[in-house]
Amino acid sequence: MSSTKGLNEFGEKDIFCKKDLLAILGTAPTMGASPWDDAKYEIWAVAQCTTYPMFKRADLLFELHTKGYWGDGAVTKRLNNWGGRLVMHDHHNEIPNSEKFPIETITQYRPYHRTSITYMLALAYHSFKTTGKPVHVGMFGIHMEDVQEEYAEQRPCCEYWLGRMEDAGMDVFIAGGAILSSPFMYGYEKYSPLVWKFRQRFDGLRNGYNMKVDQQRNAENDANIQRGAMQEAEYWLRLAQRGEITLGEIEDEMKKEEFMPPGVNTTAAQGE
Repeated sequence: MSSTKGLNEFGEKDIFCKKDLLAILGTAPTMGASPWDDAKYEIWAVAQCTTYPMFKRADLLFELHTKGYWGDGAVTKRLNNWGGRLVMHDHHNEIPNSEKFPIETITQYRPYHRTSITYMLALAYHSFKTTGKPVHVGMFGIHMEDVQEEYAEQRPCCEYWLGRMEDAGMDVFIAGGAILSSPFMYGYEKYSPLVWKFRQRFDGLRNGYNMKVDQQRNAENDANIQRGAMQEAEYWLRLAQRGEITLGEIEDEMKKEEFMPPGVNTTAAQGE
């Protein structure tokens, strides 16, 4: 029941899928298999899809990043060149075709979202719960199979919303990738001594890989710390070379900042 004409109980304008079949698009390779030429499908796509040559059409584009991203001149120009319906955090005068994503309406179900795709899935779920459409959702170009930390958060989030959709009676199709997929069913896989040996080797290699990744990250962090210390030391060095600061003043500044750059030993320097 609307509190204001055209708005729902949350004071937001609903966005509904108008067809029984909906395709949701990301930018992974299976985007090319989208039902471009099937008029029975409504298509929702993340805005970056328009930058790919294989992209053909969409009924709605979604740009759910902050202005820190889309405020870049090139991105703003691309979004305005789209010309069709564009769903964002809110309507923005810089992008006349933008319309507000009904965030309060969607988070009533659960405020659990780690990617733009899950907002689109939740919106499709809300549309089905409210209007009975879409009954079928196909996901194209949404793989989440690479070894990346962000996918470790995004994939289970997508799977949560797909589970709710299927439980509600919606049909789900996934064109490819790692979402809702597994190489075997735990407890029912066909084990043998050879399989067990390979499993042990795989687990060992995976653990070794993860250790190397952690070591590399730690090394990068150490290098960044050293780089920052070098820059700090060089800053004081340049001031001293130009005669703009004395050794005592440098020492006073360091005490204020509670930081002593490596390589600047004022006690040793004073004794020379």
